[in-house]
Amino acid sequence: MSSILPFTEANSKRVAGLFRQALRTCFDHSVKFEVYRAESLKIKKQFVANQKIEDPETLEKVIRATEAKLAEWKHPDPYIPPCRPGGTKYQRNVVLPKEEIVPGDW
Repeated sequence: MSSILPFTEANSKRVAGLFRQALRTCFDHSVKFEVYRAESLKIKKQFVANQKIEDPETLEKVIRATEAKLAEWKHPDPYIPPCRPGGTKYQRNVVLPKEEIVPGDW
């Protein structure tokens, strides 16, 4: 990906996406909410520490390091909410179609 200038909307969206991905990865690895909350605060502290980077090369280096760390920590079996695609309850009780099941005039 090309280098993006700091403090632009594109950069903000890219960093916000990395932050959400980091929180999801943390949630996948956490069994208890207290552990997840403590780790999420550490993640937030790391993102806030790098919030005021103005040099585009340094910013790109930090973003690539973050992407590499997220790829390294990616969970092999991530949490999927039950009703989302891939979840255990997804389309379990499919609504029947409103049209006639057997067409014709009986």
